[in-house]
Amino acid sequence: MAIERITSKGQLVPLKFYDDAVDASLTDQQMSVNETAATGIHLVDGYTMPFAGSIVAVTADLDSAATVGTLSVGATIGGTEDANTTIAITTLATHSKVIGRRVVEFAAGDIIGAEITSGGTWNGTASDLLVVVWVLLQLENI
Repeated sequence: MAIERITSKGQLVPLKFYDDAVDASLTDQQMSVNETAATGIHLVDGYTMPFAGSIVAVTADLDSAATVGTLSVGATIGGTEDANTTIAITTLATHSKVIGRRVVEFAAGDIIGAEITSGGTWNGTASDLLVVVWVLLQLENI
């Protein structure tokens, strides 16, 4: 019996971001990876990547849908949103977007985050939001 050393060339990893009671009239507000509802303290707003890779999907889930207004979410690399990852949210509670492999690449050491922009008429201000940025880490050189 032969034993082979086989390593995956990539690992799909979900990076989770939260916002309690999404306010109206926000512009490029960074989301946090953990938030205490009682204090509203944003502890950390990104993940440092140990390997190079690609952002391959973004999903967004509200605990209740708004009835009026717009909200957009997108992944950030080093604090700057990549337009290929932006999701426009209106009156649905769940959204997802798949991005092709190698369309939105990042380097080892980059910080991946997520940000929110909401219009002045957004009325989902009691809604809590979960955004997951799905990254494919490249493991070829380890």
